[in-house]
Amino acid sequence: MRIKNFVLGISLITVLNISCSKGPQQINYGEDECEFCKMMVMDKRYGAELVTDKAKIYFFDSIECLVGYLDNKKLNKNNYSSVWVGNYANPGNLIDASKAIYLKNDELRSPMGLNALAVESKEQFDSIFNQYGGKQLKLEDLFELVREM
Repeated sequence: MRIKNFVLGISLITVLNISCSKGPQQINYGEDECEFCKMMVMDKRYGAELVTDKAKIYFFDSIECLVGYLDNKKLNKNNYSSVWVGNYANPGNLIDASKAIYLKNDELRSPMGLNALAVESKEQFDSIFNQYGGKQLKLEDLFELVREM
C-alpha cells in the first residue's frame, strides 16, 4: 500500500509540475487558434506562443500576431513568463523570441503578411539570407513594423 501511495504521489507531483511549466507547449497545428486574429495556426514555420506567469499559454499563427497582441495589450516582460517563435529553419520547433534572429523578406510569405521569420542561429540566418536576401531585424524592430501594417 505504501508503494502504491508513493507512486500515486510522485505521479501527481509530475502532472502538477508539467501543467505549471512556464516553457513552451507543442502547438497543435490545424487545431489551435491564434489568440490575436482568431485564425487557425497552420504553418509550422511561423507559429508562436506567449506563456503567462500563471502558465497559461496563448498561441499565435505568426510573429506579427504575437507582436500585435503584446503591443495591443501593452504587455512587457513583467506581464509574462516567456515568449516563443517558430524556427523557420526547423519547422515545428519553438525558440526563445528574445534570442531569435529575425529576417524580413517579402518573398518569404508569412501568414499575416509582415513576411518576417525567425531562426535560432547565425548559420541558419546566413543560409536563408544568402538564398533570399532581406533585412535582419531584432524583436524590438518588429513592433514598429506591425504598427505600420
